[in-house]
Amino acid sequence: MLNFGIVGMNEGNGHPYSFAASFNGFDPEALEKYCDFPIIRKYLTTHHRNQEFIPEARISHIWTQDRAVSEGVAAVAKIPHISSSLEEMASQVDGIIFTRDDIWNHFEMASPLFKTGKPIYMDKLLCATEPELRAMLKIIGRDYPLLTASSFRYAPLVKEAANFMRDKSPLTVNGESHCLWIRYAPHLLDALFAISGRDVKTVQNTGTDRRDTVTLTYGSGMQAVMQVFDGMAGTLGLTYRFAAPQLPYEVPYTDKTLESYFFSIVEMMRAYTRMALGKERSVTLEETVFMNRVVLAGIASREQGGKKIEMKDFLADL
Repeated sequence: MLNFGIVGMNEGNGHPYSFAASFNGFDPEALEKYCDFPIIRKYLTTHHRNQEFIPEARISHIWTQDRAVSEGVAAVAKIPHISSSLEEMASQVDGIIFTRDDIWNHFEMASPLFKTGKPIYMDKLLCATEPELRAMLKIIGRDYPLLTASSFRYAPLVKEAANFMRDKSPLTVNGESHCLWIRYAPHLLDALFAISGRDVKTVQNTGTDRRDTVTLTYGSGMQAVMQVFDGMAGTLGLTYRFAAPQLPYEVPYTDKTLESYFFSIVEMMRAYTRMALGKERSVTLEETVFMNRVVLAGIASREQGGKKIEMKDFLADL
C-alpha cells in the first residue's frame, strides 16, 4: 500500500478534508467539530458514508502552515502523522498531494518538492506567471509523474456531456464561476477541454480584474465565453447552446445533490493513485501546459486592453 502526504491549506479551500477522506474515510464527530465547510460536511456525510474508495493507498502524513489546522484535518480524515515541514513530509511518503489553490504561491512552495522525484498532484494549475511556468518546466522535465487538474474534469456529468456532444455542433458555451480567474478558470477550462477538446485558436478577455469575461474561439467557430467574477452568486458550471430547436445543455459542477461533485474528487484521486502506481496517466504534460497557457493568455489579453491573443503564437515554445 502506498503512503501519500497531503499539503494544505489556504483561505477558502477545504480540499485536504475531502481529498484525504477519499482514501482514509472520516470521523463524523471530528467532521462536525473541525470542518468549517458546510458543503464538505454535506457530501461526505451523504455520499461518502465511510466507504472504501481507494484501497491501494492511504494518506499517512499532513503538513499545513498551521499546526492546529493540521491537527483538525488529521482528526477528520484519520491521518496518523502531522509533519513539521514540507521537507520532512516529502521524505516519509511515496507521493505528494498538493491541494493549495493559491496559484501565486505554487512555484515557491512546490518547486522543491519536484526534486524528490515522487509523484505529485498539483491542484488546478502549475504556475501563475510565464517566468514561473518556464522555470517549473525546467525542473520537472517531460516525464515527471505529475497530475495537474480540476476535479470537474473527472465529474460523471462531464463524462455524460462528452458522450452527448460527440454528434452535436454547439454554437457557444457559457461558463460561470465565482472567485478569481487565475484560481478558478481551471475548473471551467478543464471540463470544457474534456468535453470539447483543445482546438482553441484565440483567447480574448474583455473584462476587468476580478470580473473576467474571456472568449475562447475554436477552429470550428464555436465560442466559449468564460466568466469568472469575484463574489458572484450561483453555481459553477458550463451551459452549451445550439441552433433552434435544440435546448441548452447544462453541465453543473456543484450539482444540486453534490453526488457528481463528490465523485469527481474520488475519481481524480483514483487517477492520481494509478499514476503513482506506474499505470496510465489521465492528463499529459501537453494538456497541463496548454491549460496554463490559456489561463495566462486570458490575463495577458486583459492587461493589453482586451487584445485578441493567438494561441499558435502565445508561449508556443513551451
